[in-house]
Amino acid sequence: MQLLPWNHQQIREHLQEKAKHNPFLLHQHSTNRETLLEDVLPNWYTPTATEPSLQEHLRGQITASTFSFQQREALLYLTQWLSPSGYLEESPQVWAVESSWSMSELEAVVPHLQSLDPPGVGARSLQECLLLQLQSQPHSLATLLVRDYLEDIANCVRHSTESKQNQQLLLEKLQQNRLPSPVNLQALKAAIQEIQSLEPRPARNFSYQPATIVTPDLKVKPNGNGWQVSLAYEVSQEFCLDEEAIASLTQNHYSAKKTRELESLLEQARNLVKALNQWQENLLKVGEFLVNRQQAFLTSKDSVDLVPTPQQLVAQSVGLSDATVSRIVRERYLLIGGKQSRIIPLRSLCTPVTVGGRTPRQIQQMIIQLIEQEPPTQPYSDDQLAQLLQLRFGIAIARRTVVKYRKMSLINSSHKRKLIDTLRSKETEILKT
Repeated sequence: MQLLPWNHQQIREHLQEKAKHNPFLLHQHSTNRETLLEDVLPNWYTPTATEPSLQEHLRGQITASTFSFQQREALLYLTQWLSPSGYLEESPQVWAVESSWSMSELEAVVPHLQSLDPPGVGARSLQECLLLQLQSQPHSLATLLVRDYLEDIANCVRHSTESKQNQQLLLEKLQQNRLPSPVNLQALKAAIQEIQSLEPRPARNFSYQPATIVTPDLKVKPNGNGWQVSLAYEVSQEFCLDEEAIASLTQNHYSAKKTRELESLLEQARNLVKALNQWQENLLKVGEFLVNRQQAFLTSKDSVDLVPTPQQLVAQSVGLSDATVSRIVRERYLLIGGKQSRIIPLRSLCTPVTVGGRTPRQIQQMIIQLIEQEPPTQPYSDDQLAQLLQLRFGIAIARRTVVKYRKMSLINSSHKRKLIDTLRSKETEILKT
């Protein structure tokens, strides 16, 4: 049970430490004594406690949240794209590459990320960062200034004659725009001070933890009949029982107390080796089942080809408990070999079953496909989409479920799609004339 949630590196480190104190556990590849901390530092040295990283701070909030499992997993993945200042870097296209999520799925959870502490985290720009911190007062002068006059504010913050002149110019701009309530110079200065009190770098008080470097525990490579899975690293080849030490236990006459101590260490070593072999056997067993089931996905790399494979099905098929399978796939990674190698989370192959025995991603793709084929002037309503999913794909689906997956794909309603098409047609006519 202790080894189950660990990857091969953690297990290797654990066994290395055990081998230092157990004469019956042989570390076969150990050649040089490792340098210990006490060898190079004086005994009075006390390392300074480091600040928690932003990712650790967010992880605690995400895991304790009421978001769905898929949303939590996507949020944890997105935290890897946060800059040292707390801003989301790169684009959704970059986020989605080499991940098990689509662009729309990742974009959909960005507002959830931005709702977490510290205020402003997950913003894509300075303006968005400040607006996130002002979202509780959407009609305030400070919000208006950040939204529409951010560049003007930058010229008003210094204590100089020029800054005072810029403040007066900005005030005149505001007065010309007929705001809901009149604005004077004192109110403008107070709003600018409020904006200056906001935090432009939300992650200022956290240490920075870059994107985690992962190493695979399993690897697959193409062969003539599909894909073949194997362990990426066999820890069992590095650790074994020391037969010479076991022989010396029976040949030498130790005291009764010493014999009991050695026998206890021998039992621990045997249990560790047995647990290690069981860990590798279970990991390979689960990996083989998932790889055999997801052959089409491994070839196409397209999540649409994922076959619904809930963890309960994996557990029943390989003869393990649901909890054991959950521990095995969690924080494990699979290296897909071939012309373009990539590493994916092993749990991404455990896709849940939704409507009609399809995955959520497959339902989204079907809806997108239908909408791409619809007449622009007569877009399909959600009721019509539900009927078409039944007729073309044999999926009995409720209208509200169609709405859910359409929104997840960031697709407008039929009314808005028709309105957009009408506006585009008018623009085309104007350009022609």
